[in-house]
Amino acid sequence: MAGLRPDHDVLDAGCGVGRTARYLCDYLQSDARYEGFDVMEKPVQWSQTHITPLFPNFHFRFIPLFNTEYNPDPSLPSAAELQFPYPDESFDFVLAHSLFTHLPPDVTHNYLNEISRVLRSDGISYSTWFLFGDDLSGYAHVRTAKMHLDSSGDFAVQDPNVPEAAVGYRTNFLRDMFSSSGLRITEPIHPGFERLQDVIVAVK
Repeated sequence: MAGLRPDHDVLDAGCGVGRTARYLCDYLQSDARYEGFDVMEKPVQWSQTHITPLFPNFHFRFIPLFNTEYNPDPSLPSAAELQFPYPDESFDFVLAHSLFTHLPPDVTHNYLNEISRVLRSDGISYSTWFLFGDDLSGYAHVRTAKMHLDSSGDFAVQDPNVPEAAVGYRTNFLRDMFSSSGLRITEPIHPGFERLQDVIVAVK
């Protein structure tokens, strides 16, 4: 779907317990680099213990950041100000599986900017989302349709008390955000319908 190649250097933003990394271990070449980071420490530790010793080109990093769902400690740094700990133009492919479904707009915009920064020219971004049309009565993922729409109309949350539990975005608002970050969406956007998240593939 997105053109991932075995020789690509890959960044996995929100890598979790390596649920995607484990499928890439036998796909990526040994001289290709995989880097993953997450705000949850124990899943990262599991990946460091169980994946990296077998595949030394796979690295995992814990970055403590505030998130009302996963790290509800207001003393932690804001993800809206995070600079990914990687140099400019250091990856061919950035994947974000079930990451933006837990991020508010300010963090999302920052992360898209950072994805664009670390991607090489013609690099590929693969990300999953909960999307809806002009309002929640239009096209929407079955989960998004049950969310609470923000007064801006640009995004919606499942639980206003824990907004990062699940976040949905208006598609046109997101298109503008991708464009302003220097990422060109490769049409079409792939709808997830009832069981899967919606997929956006973009190119720098």
